[in-house]
Order: sequence, then structure tokens, then C-alpha cells
Amino acid sequence: MAVTLADYAKTAYNEGKLILGEIADWFLMESNILQVLPWATNKELSILITAMKSLPTIGTRKINANFDESSGKFQQKPEGLYIFGHLIDVDNVLVKADPSQRQTQRRMSAKAMSFKFNDMFINGNPASDEFKGLKMRVDDVNADGYTDQYIDAGSATTGKGVLYDTTERHYFIDKVSKLIHVISEHKPDALFMNAKLYLCFESAMRREGLLKQTEDMFGRIINTFQGISLIDIGIKADQTTEIITNGENLSGGTDETSIYAVKYGENEYLWGLQQAPMEVKDFGEISSSQVFRDRVQWVVGLAVSNPRAIARAYGFVADSGAS
Repeated sequence: MAVTLADYAKTAYNEGKLILGEIADWFLMESNILQVLPWATNKELSILITAMKSLPTIGTRKINANFDESSGKFQQKPEGLYIFGHLIDVDNVLVKADPSQRQTQRRMSAKAMSFKFNDMFINGNPASDEFKGLKMRVDDVNADGYTDQYIDAGSATTGKGVLYDTTERHYFIDKVSKLIHVISEHKPDALFMNAKLYLCFESAMRREGLLKQTEDMFGRIINTFQGISLIDIGIKADQTTEIITNGENLSGGTDETSIYAVKYGENEYLWGLQQAPMEVKDFGEISSSQVFRDRVQWVVGLAVSNPRAIARAYGFVADSGAS
């Protein structure tokens, strides 16, 4: 059964692996994805998953006649795992002066890794030795004929922002509702967007009385729409570059952005693959390098078995006025 990184963190603490538990917790604080994404473990670096291709054909029959036989069709798809991690070195002179320096560097490393994971979740490209992210995966399902998963949500009036007026606000809600509807069972687990659109989304839903709230595992407020978590995917490890930018032009503008919808589920929708749970090894002092060293390593990938588990709506202008 698939479990989440949060589950592994609890297990690490229970087994006395305090460094692993702390790094996992710091990782989780900067990645809402990892708080809920299920992980399945397989030692292979390349895995064939069974993906749905088409459902069986259903018909009717006459009295004393038989149904026609029909079976659902599946296809085998390869999914790769990639080695994700970091060496954490702290000069032995700094450790002697302040032993907490190792803990500080571990915290910074975990946060940097979480920002990198968030980026790969959207923009990951195997050509760059990364697992394939949602951006490329939605392109794939669109190319396979599932065109409803790729939605042009450009403004009702070209260049007008989400909060420009009531018409634009309602148009925005209509497009988000369509994005939700194209996901299997019409209920994604999360909608991912950037900070600017997240604030527009919150404002629009609040004005229409549609905003509800819950909490994440750290007690932080999570806004929801139709019971679906609204997630600001955040910034890259450089702390300035948006993972989902405001510079897209897919709907004809120059300052557009997207929302990605995702439904989680092992072997059914979207889930994570790992060779083993995240590993943290404390090597102690490395005399040849005059440093204390930790190695954080996680061999990971993503898998999608249902093309309706993911979708993207593009063309939103996250601005209150005309662009």
C-alpha cells in the first residue's frame, strides 16, 4: 500500500532516526504536494506501469440473446526513476565553533530540495535528468486525443484580469469549474497555481462567498473551492523565480498563467514511485576534506495511469486590471 512522506517521517521518529525525521519534516513544510502524494516502492530504475487506454463497449441484448464481449484496453508505459539528493558539508572549524551549524545546513538543504521537487512536479524534463512533470504529461495526454485536459481559459475580454469586473470573475469561475469537471470523477485532489493567481483566486471566491478553508499538517490555512485544495506551488530554489510563471502566451497574451488539476491514487490516477524511502546518512567527519558530511538521497519518479487524472487550464491573467 502506498504511503506518504509524512508517514515515513513519523516512522523515522518512531525508529529513532531523528535526522531523517527532521529533514523529512522540513521537506514537508515547503511542499504541500508531499504531504499527500502517495508513494509506491520498487527497486527497479525503470518501471512498466499499466495505463488505461479505453473502457469496454457496453450494449443491450434481446431476450434469449447474448451480450457482445468487450474488455477494457490497457497499455504498458515506462516510467523512470531519478536520483535526487544532496551532500551537506560543514567545515569542521565551524562545527567546533558552533555545533548547531550542521542542523542549520540540514534545514537549508531540506528546504532547497523541496523547492526543487516542487519545480520538477510541474516542469520536470527527463532530458535534464528529471522525472517528467505535469506540464509535459498534460501535453502527452492532449496529443493522445484527450483534448479536454488542455483548456484555453483566456479572459472573456482579451487582456482583462481575473478581478477586472464581475463578468471576468464569473468567467474565471466557469473555467475553473470546467477544469475540475474534466478530472476523473469530477473531483481533483488539488489545484496548483502561482502566488499571484492564488491571491486572485482567493479574492474572487471570497467576493462570491465560495471560499472555504481547512488546515495542512502544520496547522496552516489551506483555501478550498468545492472541497478542493488550492495550492500555491511557489518558487524555485533561487527564491525568486516562479515555478508557474506569469509570462505564458498560450492564449494570445503575454502575461498569462495556468492552473494544473491533479487526482492522486496508486495504480489508478497519479502517484509517486521510489526505489526506497528517503535516505539520510551521517558520515561524520571526512578527514580528507576537513568537513562533517551528510548525504540525503531519494530515487524518485511519477506515474500516471489515467489520462483524466491530470489537466491544465491556461490563459488566466492574474491581475485586477487590463494588461
